[in-house]
Amino acid sequence: MAQTPTEALSVVSGGKTHAFQVEVADTLPEISKGLTGRASLGKDQGLLMDFRTVREQFNLNMKGVQVELDMLFLDGEGMVRAIATSARPGSLRTVAPGLGSAAVLQIAGGQATALGIKPGDTVKNKMFGNGG
Repeated sequence: MAQTPTEALSVVSGGKTHAFQVEVADTLPEISKGLTGRASLGKDQGLLMDFRTVREQFNLNMKGVQVELDMLFLDGEGMVRAIATSARPGSLRTVAPGLGSAAVLQIAGGQATALGIKPGDTVKNKMFGNGG
């Protein structure tokens, strides 16, 4: 993921803080591209999609994505509302929790479970005004 600038993000879960470096997608073209074509994603890397700026809820799928992902659906303050774990590479199936989200954090598949991340946890990043 070195080709795109990254920024700090952390997930606070069960009294522990897990650090990530994430790319930020905040335009429709960036969100549409997502992690398409990536051959790998490190355990401490991810993509943070900001839906507040595109003013529409985008239907996410794994078309063109080559790595398994966990997707954390977030509210406007960075609280995890729902998690889709281990989304399958290349799948055209829509990945959505059935509720609106201000943002979605995509991380390597299996990391949410490995780190104990669950709904109610907090994602910290300048996007939410709570740091990184």
